[in-house]
Amino acid sequence: MNIGERLFSLRQKSGESLQGVADKVGVSKAHVWELEKGRSSNPSFELVRKLAAHYGVSIDVLTGNATEPGADRMQVDRIHRGLEDLSDRDREIVEQMIAAMTQKTHGAA
Repeated sequence: MNIGERLFSLRQKSGESLQGVADKVGVSKAHVWELEKGRSSNPSFELVRKLAAHYGVSIDVLTGNATEPGADRMQVDRIHRGLEDLSDRDREIVEQMIAAMTQKTHGAA
């Protein structure tokens, strides 16, 4: 699997559009598409770094030197990264919500 195929797979797992990824990493939609299709096979290191950070994976995942995470793992990692931007109080609320949901799930089993 080449870098383009990995980028496509990660985008599909994250449920994002080409435009959404392009906007987040600061390139055109066409450039993301060209990368995914292998028509632009030599992205800059800076772009690879931005794409890896966007998807929450290491550069090794994009280059094929590490295993690509599954969709569930990517979702958990995205949620986790989003917590960093919250206030201490908001993180406490999220933590309480998770505890309540986990208790409900385990209690219903």
